[in-house]
Amino acid sequence: MKKLLLLSFIVVLGLGNAHAQEETIVSDNNTYVENTESVEESTSATEKLLAVDSVIANINVCDATLREHIDLVQSTDTYFLQVNDHASEVSSYEITQIQKKLTQRFLSLKHLFNVYDDVVLNCKNKIMPTAAAIYDFTQVGKTIFGSKSLRRVVKGLVKFEDYKLTDYIAYYDRYTNKKLINHIQEKLEASTDINENDKTMISKADGAPSVKALSDISVRGTTAIVAGAARIWGFISDHLAWREGRLKDNAEAKSLLETNLRPLDLIYEKRTFLLSNYTIPGHWGHVGIWLGTKEELIEMGVWDKDYFAPFREFVEAGRSIIEIRKEGINYQSLDTFINLDEVAVTRVRNIADHAEEVFAELAVQLNKKYDFKFDARTADKITCAELIAFSYGDVRWHETKTLFQISLRPDDMALSTLDEEPASDFILYLKGNKDKKTFQNLDFDEWTKVFKLKK
Repeated sequence: MKKLLLLSFIVVLGLGNAHAQEETIVSDNNTYVENTESVEESTSATEKLLAVDSVIANINVCDATLREHIDLVQSTDTYFLQVNDHASEVSSYEITQIQKKLTQRFLSLKHLFNVYDDVVLNCKNKIMPTAAAIYDFTQVGKTIFGSKSLRRVVKGLVKFEDYKLTDYIAYYDRYTNKKLINHIQEKLEASTDINENDKTMISKADGAPSVKALSDISVRGTTAIVAGAARIWGFISDHLAWREGRLKDNAEAKSLLETNLRPLDLIYEKRTFLLSNYTIPGHWGHVGIWLGTKEELIEMGVWDKDYFAPFREFVEAGRSIIEIRKEGINYQSLDTFINLDEVAVTRVRNIADHAEEVFAELAVQLNKKYDFKFDARTADKITCAELIAFSYGDVRWHETKTLFQISLRPDDMALSTLDEEPASDFILYLKGNKDKKTFQNLDFDEWTKVFKLKK
C-alpha cells in the first residue's frame, strides 16, 4: 500500500510539474528544456518502480502457487495415512474422500505447471513444478499405492471421467521414474537459485510402488470373468418372471407407503416371481432411494436449489424413486415399483439435515454404469447398494466379504437398523399374501426375523 501511495504521489507530482512548466515555456525556452527533462526523469523512475513491482508480484504468484500445492500434498497425505491404517476396511465414504482429495491435488498440480509456463509471469526456477510433481507422486506411492486395497480403489477412480483423474496413472508413472528423479535431484543440487528447503523436497524420493502388481492382475482377471458371466445371467434372469407381484395395484399398500415415506428414505423390494431374486444373497433383492414429492421437497427448502436440479423433472413426472439396475440409472414411480411381493422402508438418521450433501453426491453417481463385479471398492461402477453408500456420507454400512473382494448387498443397508447404535431406523414392512388382495403390515420384531437375528 505504501508503494502504491508513493507511486501515485510521484505520478501526481510529475503531472503537476508538467502543468507548472507550461507557463515557463513562453518566457524562457531554456527553462522549458530543463523542466521537460525533469518530467522525463520522473516518468522513467515511475516506470522502473512499476516494473520492479511487477517482477516482485510475479515472483510472489509463482512462489505462492508452489507453496499452496506443497501444503495441499502434506495435508492430504495426513488423511491418506489415516485411511491406510485400516485400508482393508476402507468405507465408501472414505473412498469418496480419497477421490475428492486426489482430484483437488491433481488439478492443483496441473495449475502449478500452467503458472510456471505462463510467459507473462515468467517464473524463475522452471524446474520446481517437476520437483513438486515428483514429491507429490512419490508420497502417493507411500500412502496409497503401497496398499493393495487402496491401489485398487484408485485404479477404479481413474476410470470415471467425471473425477478428472483419467490421466492420473500416466502422471504417476512419469514422475516416479527413477531416472527422472535422479536427473532432477542433480539439477536441484547444482542450482544456486533454489533454497535448501526446496532442494530437500525430493531428496528422499527413490521411486514408488508400481500400479501394476501381479496380484492385482490375477484378481482383475478372475473378477472380469465373474462380471462377464453375471452380466449375461443378470439380463436373462431379469426377464424370467412367472407371475406378477402380490402387492401390484394394491391401493391400500401404496397409500401406506406414501404416508410413511420421507425424502431420502431407502425402499427395498423382494420379487420371488423373478429368477434374478435368487441370484442376490440375502432377503432383499434390490434397494432404491425415495427422492420425495415436490411438496415435501419445497417444504424442506430443497426444490429450487441447484444441487437438486438433476432430479427435478423426474419428481415432477411422479418418478420419485431413483435406482440403478443392470441397464443403468433409472427413475420409477411408486405405481410401477410396487409390483412386488414384499416392500420395506428404512431411514438413515438425521439424513434430512444433510440433504444438500446427499443430493450433490447422488448427482455425481448419475453417469456411472452398473457394477457387474459387485466390488464395493471400485467407485467407477456401482450397484444399487453402492449408489446409496457413495451418496449418504459417513455411514458405516455392513459389508459382505468374499474370497476376492468386498460387496454391498441390499441386506447390508437394512442391517444398519439392527446395530447397537443404529445408523438407520426401521419405518415400514409390508408383505403381500398369496391371494394378491391382502397383505401383512409387519412390525420391528418380524423385521429382525428376516435376517435370522434376535434383537
